[in-house]
Amino acid sequence: MINDVEIAIAGAAGQGMQSISFTLGKTFTRQGFFVYVYHDLMSRIRGGLNASILRVKNAPTNSISYTFDILVALDRDAVLGNLKKLKEGGVVIYDGEKIIFEEKESCFFPVPLERLALEAGKDKIMINSVATGAVLALLKWDAAVCNDVIKELFSGKGEEVITNNINAVRAGYDFVAANSGAMSFELITPLASRKRLFMTGSESLAIASIASGVKFYAGYPMSPSTAVMEYIAAGANDYKIIYEQSEDEIAAINMVIGASYGGVRALTATSGGGFALMTEGISLAGMTETPVVVILTQRPGPATGFPTRTEQGDLKFAMNAGHGEFARIILAPRTATESFYIMSRAFNLAEEYQVPVIILTDQCFNDSSYTINAADMVIEPINRGNLNFKWPEDKYSYKRYSLNESGVSPRLVPGCPGQIICDDSDEHTEEGHISEHPGLREKMVEKRLYKLGEIAAEIKQPIYIGNNAPSLLLIGWGSTYGAIKETADFMNEKGVPAAMLHFSEIWPLPELKLPCELNRIKKIVAVEGNATAQFASLFSAHTGVKIEEKILRYDGRPLTAEYIIKRL
Repeated sequence: MINDVEIAIAGAAGQGMQSISFTLGKTFTRQGFFVYVYHDLMSRIRGGLNASILRVKNAPTNSISYTFDILVALDRDAVLGNLKKLKEGGVVIYDGEKIIFEEKESCFFPVPLERLALEAGKDKIMINSVATGAVLALLKWDAAVCNDVIKELFSGKGEEVITNNINAVRAGYDFVAANSGAMSFELITPLASRKRLFMTGSESLAIASIASGVKFYAGYPMSPSTAVMEYIAAGANDYKIIYEQSEDEIAAINMVIGASYGGVRALTATSGGGFALMTEGISLAGMTETPVVVILTQRPGPATGFPTRTEQGDLKFAMNAGHGEFARIILAPRTATESFYIMSRAFNLAEEYQVPVIILTDQCFNDSSYTINAADMVIEPINRGNLNFKWPEDKYSYKRYSLNESGVSPRLVPGCPGQIICDDSDEHTEEGHISEHPGLREKMVEKRLYKLGEIAAEIKQPIYIGNNAPSLLLIGWGSTYGAIKETADFMNEKGVPAAMLHFSEIWPLPELKLPCELNRIKKIVAVEGNATAQFASLFSAHTGVKIEEKILRYDGRPLTAEYIIKRL
């Protein structure tokens, strides 16, 4: 029996790999397992070689290995393109009546997927359900465990479709159970679990935003950020959110600034090219001290790059987006679970300090699916900062940019009787009127930048996990958490004192409080999903510790523990 299995469902775009992975992922989550699903997709609607890769464990997991115990190949190319990724003792399930090989590998397990779909499900489209049953049989879980998931998945398509899918799952299960012999990937039954959910990274970001009180969303579709917008749009009426699909990203960021000026929490999401269009708006938010939250879902660039692949290449872009000097905050959730805390914190910090907050995620993070413990979906209590709906002082006494020790002026919602609320993109007086006075200019620049020190004092420390006297320290940020943690655990098991230092609150960096001295560590390695070690240079500039060794991945695929270990 095993407690960790990796399954790939591979084929051409349009063959339903994601449908199989969703059914299995949700089923095993409900059975008490932790599931992580990554979608390896080409940027095309039909054809190509794609895969949905599931990892099922008895413990939390946030990464894959790209080596498979079970490969479900829906076409010939899926067999040939993934055979080298199969683990020793692994199995390839394929339709032996449709995909013919003159010489069969010992790992081949032909299953008549189409015939069983037609016989049991009355339609060859049921191949996905037959394949689902085949996988369940290899894992020694009864076909019936996914019945409820199938009923929910096809609830709008009628009883006949639901029955046909359940029958197709059973047919795949029965065939494999009868023909697999001693072949087995039986999973250790998990202990009774707490209530768990199965969701994508995009869904976690959207749900967390709704829970954090967002009331306005404007955006323009751009992969891989679009799913955030789609989720919020679908729930806009239920949650009383104003949703606007704008004509472009320039309009989106300006609408979000306007909504925030009007006193509501506002959000947009985009990717690299869209964020490039938003940079003037980011600068406007900096000058007008308007709190906005922007989700920047990274994909490989420049230009169009890889629209359906992943990278961490936009950190320095986010840090410097927008002309002029002003305070901003950059956060990067490590896991879908942490999205809830990070999104609530983003809105709170944006309003507390009246600055733009940029959430850096990536394609791997947004499009992957995760098992989440419901009890771990923690959010900060809503803090609107110095936001006022009434002004108790004399008429026309309100100063939008009043100079004070904190650098944060009171915000007053427009429409307050007897007061004038004036925001200005030009340099301005305390009242918000245009001014070119050099002394005042200096004071306003210092006011806006003073916040950085205050913010840095509030930024959370990075996570430190592992040996307190390590000879190896791995440093990373954002979605690389799962792969780096797995690497550190592996090295410690092999007798190498190892630790990891991982950041989700990226800028401004706090003063580090660690259980060890960085200068005494024999080997410090930066692990990032980009070509230039962007965070490593930021870390070195902040700490004075030069990181000589770097493990960087920029082929569009996510970092894995295997990838890191091979390069240590």
